[in-house]
Amino acid sequence: MSNALLQSWLRLPGGERHDLNATCSIGRSPDNSLQLTDNEVSRRHALIQAQGEREFWIVDLGSANGTYVNGRRISQSERLHNGDVIRIAKNELEFCTEILSAMHPAGKQVMASTMIHIRQAQCWLMVADIIGSTKLAQTLPGAQFPRMTGSWFKNCRQIIEECGGHMSKYLGDGFFCYWDDTPDGAIQVRQAVAKLYEAQVIANPPFRVVLHFGAAALGTVPTMNELNLHGPEVNFVFRIEKVASVLKQKVLFSEAAVNRMEAQAEVGFVGESPVEGYSGQHKFYTPGH
Repeated sequence: MSNALLQSWLRLPGGERHDLNATCSIGRSPDNSLQLTDNEVSRRHALIQAQGEREFWIVDLGSANGTYVNGRRISQSERLHNGDVIRIAKNELEFCTEILSAMHPAGKQVMASTMIHIRQAQCWLMVADIIGSTKLAQTLPGAQFPRMTGSWFKNCRQIIEECGGHMSKYLGDGFFCYWDDTPDGAIQVRQAVAKLYEAQVIANPPFRVVLHFGAAALGTVPTMNELNLHGPEVNFVFRIEKVASVLKQKVLFSEAAVNRMEAQAEVGFVGESPVEGYSGQHKFYTPGH
């Protein structure tokens, strides 16, 4: 257990404090975690995602007027740092974070009320990322790229959540999500893959999806109510995203994912490939034949 605790919050325009201990949605709609009643704010404008032990990342959700961090309109998910100023329409929000010693009175209170739970579980693990994001950012005019990528993040998150998955991390031009291995897990994953595959056909921007199945350590940390996943199988799915790029595949399944889905008759064998940091050759598949 860490001997230090993270306390993070947003300082609102009027000086009020909005504590952050989980993912925070921001927008004009009253069902957001933080409502900004401003006509220039989109109904679903931005998201601050709690991830890792001490990280918060901000994502624009394809808003018309953009989300700015320290005066620059963001086009991808970005990690927030203490003192960063977020501007949404005319609203300026300062991201604040403080590390408290476990001996601090506030730290003792958090420790007394927060349990760390870690469990091992079999999970479906998925990584998706935009293809050629750097080139797109350089070639698309004005606000077109940030609006495009923001809409992509929003649409993908909606697909994942509608299909029973959990968004775990935003990572620049991509994201990592997972499903528990429940009785309906394979069906939900199949639905998500099918919807993402359909989105790829008309996708703007183009993107890549990789899927794996394996064991992960799931746990929460003090002051952060979001689950975090760790372990070799989690690292593996990030590594096979690079394999998909080399093999020029927009959808790539590991052998473990295919076996768990019982989809041997529905996929095509792409080939075997080494995976950085893992021994031997690994078999990979893609939908169809």
